[in-house]
Amino acid sequence: MRPWHIALAIAAGIVVGIAEPGRFEYALGYATLYAFLPPLLFEAAWNLSYRAIVRQWRAIATLAGPGVVVTALIVAGALSIVRVDLGSALLMGAILSATDPIAVVAIFRTLKVPKTLATIVECESLFNDAVAVALYRGVLAALALGVTSASGVAVVAIQTLAGAAGGVALGVALAFAVATVLRDRPKAGPQIGATILCAYGAYFAADYAHLSGIFATIAFGIALRYYERRWMTLTIAEDVNRFWDLAAWVANALVFFLVGAALQIGQVGRTPAFIVACLVAIAVARLVVAGLLLPAAYPRAWLDVVRVAGVRGALSIALALAVPDFVPYRQAMIDASFAVALATIVATAASASRVVRRAIS
Repeated sequence: MRPWHIALAIAAGIVVGIAEPGRFEYALGYATLYAFLPPLLFEAAWNLSYRAIVRQWRAIATLAGPGVVVTALIVAGALSIVRVDLGSALLMGAILSATDPIAVVAIFRTLKVPKTLATIVECESLFNDAVAVALYRGVLAALALGVTSASGVAVVAIQTLAGAAGGVALGVALAFAVATVLRDRPKAGPQIGATILCAYGAYFAADYAHLSGIFATIAFGIALRYYERRWMTLTIAEDVNRFWDLAAWVANALVFFLVGAALQIGQVGRTPAFIVACLVAIAVARLVVAGLLLPAAYPRAWLDVVRVAGVRGALSIALALAVPDFVPYRQAMIDASFAVALATIVATAASASRVVRRAIS
C-alpha cells in the first residue's frame, strides 16, 4: 500500500467509528492477531531472499534483537518518570517495540532501492515483530505469575527463547514437507491453496504448541521460497505471486480501516502524561536503534531510512487490546498505542518518500 492508501483507509475507518463508537476494538484485536497477521507475515517473508538475509544477518539481528530490547527499555524508562510501575512500563515497552513499516516497504517496491537496504528494513519489520511479541508474552507471563526473583525471570526468558526456536523449526519443517509435495504439482491452484493453508497452519500449530506463531510463519515463508528457488522442479506459477500481492494489499487495507474504526478520538487524551511519554520515547528510541548500525559503516542516508521505517501499527494496538484486565494502566496502554500508531504513520507518510529518494540518489 502507498501512504495515501493507508491514510484513506484510516480516514474511512474513523468515519465509520464515529457512527458506531466502541464496536470495532475487539474486532481489530482479534482480526489482526488471528486473521490478517499470518498472510501478511507470509507474503513479506515469501518476497525475501534467503541469501540476502544471510549476507546482512548482523544488521538484521541488531535491529530485531538489541533494537527491540533498547526500545522497550527506553519506553519503560520514560514511563517510570511519570510514575508508572515497572511491570506495566516494561509491558508497554514490549508493545511499542513492534514495528510495522508498511508504508516504507510499499515505497521500496515502487523505487529502485538497493537490495541491501531493502533487505535490512523489510527483515526488521518481520523479525522485530516476532521478537517483540515474544518479549510481550514473556513480560505478561511474569506479571501473571507474579515473578520477581532472578531465577523466575530466567525461567520465563528460557521459555520465551525456546518458543521462538521451536517456531522456527516448525516453520522450516513444514516448508520442506510442502515443497516436497508440490514438486510434482506445478499448477497454480494447488500451490496457492497449499500456501494459504500452511501460512495459517504454521501460525496456529505453533500457537497451539505454545511456540512462536510469528516465527513459524516467517520461517515457513522464507524456507518455502528457498526450496522453490533451489529445486528447479518446483515451479511456482506467477499466479501465486499475484495472488499474495493482492491478498496482502486487501489485508493491509482492512487492518488500517479497523485501526481507524476502533479509534475513539475523544478518549485518547485521557492520560496525556502517559501518551506524551510514549511518543517522546519512541522518537528517541528510533534515533538510538538506527545508531546501532553505525559501526557497520552504512551510508548516513540509509540510517535515516531505518529511522523513519519505525512505524507502529495494528500489531501494537492488537497487543495492547489483548492485555488482561488485571494489568494496571491497561486502558492507558490502548490509548497510547493508538496515539503512537497514528503519529508514526502520519510522520512516515509525510517523510518516507523524500528520505528514501535521498538514500538512493
